Amino acid sequence: MRTHLLASIFLASTVLAAPVSAESLQDAIALAYSNNPSVAAARARVRQADEGVPIASSGALPHLDLKGSFNQSLSDSFADLGQVWIGGLTLRQSIWEGGRIRAGVSGAEARIEASRLNLSAAEQRLIVDTVAAYADVLRTQEIVKLNENQVRVLEQELRASRDRFEVGDVTRTDVAQSEARLSVSQANLIAARGNAVFARQAYQRLVGRPPGQLDPLPPLPPLPADDAQALSRSAELNPVLAAARANERAAAEDVRAAKAGRMPSIGVQASANYNDYSNNRLGASGFDPRIGVTAGMPLFSGGLIAAQVRQAQARQSEALETISLTERQVTENVNNSWALLKTSEATITAANSSVRANTLASEGVRQENQVGSRDILDVLNAEQELLNSRVQLVQAERDRYVAAFQLLEAVGAADIALEGPGVQRYDPTVNARRVAGKGFAEFGYNPDPRKDTARDTAPITNPNLMGPQQ
Repeated sequence: MRTHLLASIFLASTVLAAPVSAESLQDAIALAYSNNPSVAAARARVRQADEGVPIASSGALPHLDLKGSFNQSLSDSFADLGQVWIGGLTLRQSIWEGGRIRAGVSGAEARIEASRLNLSAAEQRLIVDTVAAYADVLRTQEIVKLNENQVRVLEQELRASRDRFEVGDVTRTDVAQSEARLSVSQANLIAARGNAVFARQAYQRLVGRPPGQLDPLPPLPPLPADDAQALSRSAELNPVLAAARANERAAAEDVRAAKAGRMPSIGVQASANYNDYSNNRLGASGFDPRIGVTAGMPLFSGGLIAAQVRQAQARQSEALETISLTERQVTENVNNSWALLKTSEATITAANSSVRANTLASEGVRQENQVGSRDILDVLNAEQELLNSRVQLVQAERDRYVAAFQLLEAVGAADIALEGPGVQRYDPTVNARRVAGKGFAEFGYNPDPRKDTARDTAPITNPNLMGPQQ
């Protein structure tokens, strides 16, 4: 209920902020989520893990083998060919494997859970990266506009300086200062345009197409009230941390399966063979049906079983340490995101004040220059300070938005942006249910992956997203 309420607020704000003809943040996220290769690869890894259960449980199902053999005697004691032909079927059914099969299935189920959690983490990472790329495109576009305006202003200042120099109102030094400042501004504009190209390329890499006309960033979804609440939620909901715990459970099942290697195994076996002897002295040709029970227990394995147990225990130790490492990383990410969020909010407040003050100062210095109480350098410095404060404001607004989504990612809630129209959520449980009943489907293969590229994509539900770029 809480997730749907937050999603409704976020989506409503997105729709209100979005003109029909422009591309919204929600559109960009939907396109990236649908077909981004990194997430598609993560979905394929989930399908790999899904096959662990049928592989592990196959040991409890009957096995039917077809066999045949041919033997040619090389002895000269036979009067005829000395050939033996044998062919038949063998049915084997395990009854007891000392708990190995159950442990293998439990371990496979834990790995499926871990793979799904890793998929959730990959999806949320993609959402944050897409938000950052979208915000970077807007930021670089705005900085380009600010620098273009700065170049125009400085070109006017240079023309005015040259005109005043002609009438002896300013010195050659004033003109040179204007020329130098214009050259620096032009270089900054070139750099800003280059950064805009980089931002557009990053956007295209994530979303799959270049950005068109982008809407402004919508209002942020609700965030944790404070850092303590964020840390509490991350400990429970962060998918990377939950995946590390699931991997440790799988490693514990591996230890149990390795220890079960010392347990006895029992099974039944039935066979029906047809024997064809070319020399009757070897035996009578015909069918030879048999049924029996097999049992066994390892007594000495040359240290193999003990080594396998120790190896599995070492993997469990690694998994436990990974949990500790992930807990520290999640705590660091939450604290860093929270600090960046609050720092950006404070910077926005300060930058807004700075823009207002520098706007007034720039106008005042220019007017004072016209009456001779300020020189050209004062005007140029005032214009540069105004530009710097505006760029700082644009950067801080971008940092605040991205930090907020990084915080949502840390608490496992960045996928709130997927709720609503635009794209159908990928369900990783569908394939697991499909392959769970494949134990008796001996030839139940999937289509060729090169031809079945849609298996790991999420269907687009908004047809406007697949049309030409606006």
